[in-house]
Amino acid sequence: MKPINTLAALLLACITSYAQSNWSPLVSIEENIHLTDVAPSYNYLNLSVPAGNAGMRMGAFYTHNSQLSAEITLGVVGVGTPGAFSNTIIPIEAIGHYNLLDGRDVKLPSKFNLDLGVGSGLAESSNGNFGFSEHIVSGASMELPDVVPFGTLIMGIRYTSFIDDYIDGTVVSGSSKDGVLRFYTAVRLDGASKKLTTALKEAEANAEKLKSNLANKELSSAEEIKKAEKEIETLKSEKTALSDELDALKTSQAEQIENVQDESHTTITKVQYQIVIGSFPSQEMAESYASTIELKTSISNVSDLNTYRVVLSQHDDISSALSALEKAREITPRAWIAVK
Repeated sequence: MKPINTLAALLLACITSYAQSNWSPLVSIEENIHLTDVAPSYNYLNLSVPAGNAGMRMGAFYTHNSQLSAEITLGVVGVGTPGAFSNTIIPIEAIGHYNLLDGRDVKLPSKFNLDLGVGSGLAESSNGNFGFSEHIVSGASMELPDVVPFGTLIMGIRYTSFIDDYIDGTVVSGSSKDGVLRFYTAVRLDGASKKLTTALKEAEANAEKLKSNLANKELSSAEEIKKAEKEIETLKSEKTALSDELDALKTSQAEQIENVQDESHTTITKVQYQIVIGSFPSQEMAESYASTIELKTSISNVSDLNTYRVVLSQHDDISSALSALEKAREITPRAWIAVK
């Protein structure tokens, strides 16, 4: 009884430590084909065949990381051929798993494991006594995490090789081992741990998303601040340029006003209105005509026209010139005003 007691104690310790670690409860059902000295029956229309070769196990599943995991189970398994033999085995097993899909982006299945382990099963011997038969287990399994809402579906195939030859109740000379090929379906009850893992993944994804958004916002804010600063500098430059242009315009306008005032003043001081009573091609002719006039006159040479004018009077404003013109026309009706 020592081997099974040791394995049972280990199984109990594993289950009780489930809430404190990476352990999860495991439940499985299976259908077996025995490979013994007695030929198996494949007549599954006879319900006694699948019923007599069915089994159920319960245990704990330990997840070390995404690549390595293990399970410890205790079960009740039937093997037999109708009309030949029927046996019930109570196996306890410890099996390790190695995930071949680790590091690969595969959604379904999430894991494909190679399984290898050892166990011991309480079985009836050929003489009707019960004893433990140690065995080696090898096989493969795949995990489907999103099939059931409360855990992970596991499907696989395993071969159990017993070191004894009495599983079928028959000992044949030259044959020293019996074996069982089993097809099983299990549910790992991840429960709160699965929800916690999912929530943790979602939280990590949200944190990464928030971090990315924050970085983008900081980058955007920095770019906007830099753009605003550049616009401010541009506006300052434009303001300075406009201010300089305005000052230059004011200076130019002041200079123009001053020039206009100077020109107006110069024009006003230089312009004179002459009352002309005669114009001659020579100075002698002009002087001869002036001598006939009793009033005081003067001779004005217009070099551009190559003429000599007899001027009766000169005036600074047009109004006095017009008055003088009326008097001059009493002397000669051809008198006119010349601007000098």
